[in-house]
Amino acid sequence: MSKDNGNGNELMLVNRLAVPDSVPSPIRVLGIDLGTTNSTVAQVVWSRGQEQPPAAQCLEIEQPTETGPYIHVLVPSVVALHRGQIWVGEGAKRLRALAGFQRNKDIFYECKNDIGARRTYHLAPEGFRNAAEIASHVLRFLKAAADGDGQIPPSRTVITVPASFQVAQRADTVRAAQLAGFDLQSGDLLDEPVAAFLDYLVTYREKFLEGLGRELNVVVFDFGGGTCDVAVFKVDIGSGDRPIEIAPLAVSRYHRLGGGDIDVAIVHQVLIPQLAEQNGLDLKDLDYNQRKRHLEPALLSVAEALKVGLCIEIARLMSFGRYAGTNKQDIAKTHPGTWPCPCPGLPSLVLNSPRLTAASFEEILKPFLDTDFLYARETEYGLTCSIFAPLQDALERAGLRPKDLNLCLMVGGSSLIPQVQEAMRSFLPGARLLTYGDRDSTQVAVARGAAYHALALALFGRGLVQPVAPDSISLRIASGLLEVIPKGALLPFPGPNQFAELDKLAVPQQAVSGTVPLRVELVTGNEARPVFTAKWEIPAPVNRGDPLRLRVQMDANQCLHLELSLRDQPDAEPFACTVENPLTLVVNPHAIRERIEEVEEDLRTGKVAPEKIPDTLWGLAEDYSELGQLDKAIDYLQQALRRKGRPDGGLLNALGILYGRKQDWERQEKAYREAFRAAPHWADPLFNLALSQFHRGQLDLAEKTILEALAVQEDPPYLILHALILEKRGEVAKAKVLARDAVKRTGPLSTLDDWTLGWLRTAARILGDSMLAEEVAAEQKRRARQDREVRDQVGGFLPEIKPSLRRL
Repeated sequence: MSKDNGNGNELMLVNRLAVPDSVPSPIRVLGIDLGTTNSTVAQVVWSRGQEQPPAAQCLEIEQPTETGPYIHVLVPSVVALHRGQIWVGEGAKRLRALAGFQRNKDIFYECKNDIGARRTYHLAPEGFRNAAEIASHVLRFLKAAADGDGQIPPSRTVITVPASFQVAQRADTVRAAQLAGFDLQSGDLLDEPVAAFLDYLVTYREKFLEGLGRELNVVVFDFGGGTCDVAVFKVDIGSGDRPIEIAPLAVSRYHRLGGGDIDVAIVHQVLIPQLAEQNGLDLKDLDYNQRKRHLEPALLSVAEALKVGLCIEIARLMSFGRYAGTNKQDIAKTHPGTWPCPCPGLPSLVLNSPRLTAASFEEILKPFLDTDFLYARETEYGLTCSIFAPLQDALERAGLRPKDLNLCLMVGGSSLIPQVQEAMRSFLPGARLLTYGDRDSTQVAVARGAAYHALALALFGRGLVQPVAPDSISLRIASGLLEVIPKGALLPFPGPNQFAELDKLAVPQQAVSGTVPLRVELVTGNEARPVFTAKWEIPAPVNRGDPLRLRVQMDANQCLHLELSLRDQPDAEPFACTVENPLTLVVNPHAIRERIEEVEEDLRTGKVAPEKIPDTLWGLAEDYSELGQLDKAIDYLQQALRRKGRPDGGLLNALGILYGRKQDWERQEKAYREAFRAAPHWADPLFNLALSQFHRGQLDLAEKTILEALAVQEDPPYLILHALILEKRGEVAKAKVLARDAVKRTGPLSTLDDWTLGWLRTAARILGDSMLAEEVAAEQKRRARQDREVRDQVGGFLPEIKPSLRRL
């Protein structure tokens, strides 16, 4: 509460703080959760002398829809262009189900995942061509609602971002806010886990502090619609007017793991099969384009509604102890009504009264709640990954075990799933699980925490929390380590917009011409874990012992800025670097996924020359195939063939391989035969077809096909496959003759490609030739060992240090 103390007011949020007399009254501040799926704006209004402590309130925002206004605190982060109008929120979300809309052209959602990336939406009109511009439309909509008639103008606005956001992502968020008309100041971006923690601490202060020590290990588990964020930090509750100290230990963000992925799984595993059954279709008749680009958008809202309704019923049954013993097939949620699902070639598809049972839902949840296999399983239709993957990643990096945690705060709409809460209780048996008493609070906690932070900034000029460096950072030097950021340093270090300077480092070598390669290596903690390594080519002339100047800064976002220069040669090119989050774990997207996104962006923006597009599409197909997204890979290969405008043996052969992985044997043979017709002097497609037939036990067909291939080229692997077929049929003597002939046709092992070498090992087995088998195995091991060799790509000399500086 606020209390008059004769010298302004005392304000109780977390600790009791004195409000300076110079602060105007009343004050209104805003906190905005710019979410992947939903966004929220909260406000706090404070006046001197008020009896009750200020409480953050989320604004009920009117959102136009085609059927009338919809009012709610949650605003879907969806933007649509329809009938010459910009739709934001619920109205835009409902348009997603209509036919005719194309994602990232006239409807935009989950764009937060693209913030900071170079991806553009090239089909969209001006002002809608990247994630920052889409975010600005959402923020502008929220701002207009917050600036309604009669409102006190906000004196401060804080916008939240994931703790894992890097410099580019934070800069894009600031840009979006500026486009929307917000004037953000330093400190006006707040990490989402910290905001959620603040809200819980302010809302349940007495309950929260009960029975706890001053120093706590806390994990915030934010499982929302589009992301799963985990932040682990050490908290010092503080006392008096000292702010809470938060030392981030680890951050793990899976931005392709959220409740939306569960919705996608419901669409493809439950609703599309129901749709096919009701309309007399075979699931194989629905291709990738129909399923992903037409049926999925039309059914996502249905899936979400079924999920939410079923979760409410499951939670109710659990509260009475009646869920565990009930037949899960009998617990269901049905969505009455008719849902048109038109798609190319099937314009009259309709889904009637879709239904989701608890049995189906629990089956869908299994990979999301798996504690044994924590890797992502991604198909072209969606991603399944255990929620414990980011949690375990973060704990391991923080050096903590589940039993070391004192508190786990669960926020985000998807944390309301009863099975998720049960799984977290089992995984963290020693931690107090903190949840909100109602569904809305769980989803708006981040916005409310941001509003409390904004209030502290407006009243006191600093936030409620003080970030600190959880560990030390040192520069490796010739004689050991030089500490540049102390453990426990208050951030920003050494102060706002300041650099710490050291000028007693020295050049380690002399050079009259050329350069001196200086190794710049940063490590953290007692274990000297490397966090950054680079090489600075110091230009000649330079002498050993010439002084170097080191300037270093670590900002409140845990970005380390370092600069090295020749102290006495100010015109010489310095070395400068920025290391993002050196002390916390940030899980980055898979390398293949990053490559895919870059290539797709180049295709969208016309950066790929027309003659190179087919090969580029082929490369994308290979990447998607490696991720296991076979239908998407097939779609890209078919696009490449259309671009070619003629049969291409390589593309058709690749199609055959993918059809085989889908066990679509009819299309596989058709593709292989077409490939051979397109390139009749290249028999690999026939070899692949024969191998497929062999694995399926069709030995006569396999022999007929391999003989067709051998009529074109008598390569050793072809002969060995023929030998395998004969051996399987019991014709062992004939098989050995063919295998021996194949071995004679091969050259030295070191000259063979890996494919031929593998088949040669099969020939050795057929022949019972243990010596040949050992030679082949030794060559394969040699190649594997060579592949594993890691050479030092940086090199260089470490800087020297003069005796007057402290060494670790």
